[in-house]
Amino acid sequence: MLFCYLEWFSMRRRLPPLNALLAFEAAARHKNFTRAAQELSVAQPAITRHVSNIEAWLGTRLFTRNGNVVDLSEDGKALAEVSTSLFDRLELSVRALRRPRNNELVAGASFGVAHLWIMPRISRMRVASGMNINLVTADDYRFFDEPAVDFSIRFGNGDFEQNRADLLFVERCQIIASPGFLMKHPEFDAENPVETIDPELLLDHGDPNAIGWMDWRRWCEMTGTGFPGFDHLTRVQSYPTMLDMVCAGDGISIGTIGIEDDLIASGKLTCVGPALGREGFGYYLVYREDMLENEAFAALRDFLVRDNRS
Repeated sequence: MLFCYLEWFSMRRRLPPLNALLAFEAAARHKNFTRAAQELSVAQPAITRHVSNIEAWLGTRLFTRNGNVVDLSEDGKALAEVSTSLFDRLELSVRALRRPRNNELVAGASFGVAHLWIMPRISRMRVASGMNINLVTADDYRFFDEPAVDFSIRFGNGDFEQNRADLLFVERCQIIASPGFLMKHPEFDAENPVETIDPELLLDHGDPNAIGWMDWRRWCEMTGTGFPGFDHLTRVQSYPTMLDMVCAGDGISIGTIGIEDDLIASGKLTCVGPALGREGFGYYLVYREDMLENEAFAALRDFLVRDNRS
């Protein structure tokens, strides 16, 4: 009955079949059709069929397959980010209608921060709090003010209206590039990137929700270099996808020290040129005042603040 309703709803909304989208989202998270089937309590061929249906509906391949190895295509990565955020928000609304939770904390974060900053720490966060940590992902911070969200990691200048905020790490941005890109473009000057490489090689995530993220326009203003205009840049809405493109040598971008540390440590990315930051800007742990009365959150807060200042 539920799947029948989802089919009717998706047709009315001009969306792909939502049961197929649900199967795709699980497969994208796990990068494994069998584990997606186990999560959704269906047979593995059902996941394959749903993914094939949504690929046919969209007219594009969402996965690349090399033997038993399954990975997301570029279109698949974009849809995975959107669909994960969609289902996170739906779950968030449903949570608010359920009875109080006793064994979990719900964290809000942008898709990039969730994958690059929270996930490498998720096990230690569980140990510190003694709770399961569940994520709600969105680039629009307004979703994190919902009662079902216990805390969030947000970029800003420390002013989050009625919420309390603890600074985790300050804004420190540098140009990031792959070693291969730098070898291929010896003419590139990190002090004046706009004048020394094709502007189309400048990958820009932008700031669609006016949060204040560093983009190429702000970078050029702070360094006193000419801004070529957004029409000449390559816009990439998905931050993780943009990082994949930088790692692949498709261009350069502006990274934030503290977010891409693992990619830098692995040698996939390198930082070049001057480091820039704005007074008071950085990534903050944001929460309501009453959350300090929650012992599990208080322990997690102490861990996060201590871990990022040590």
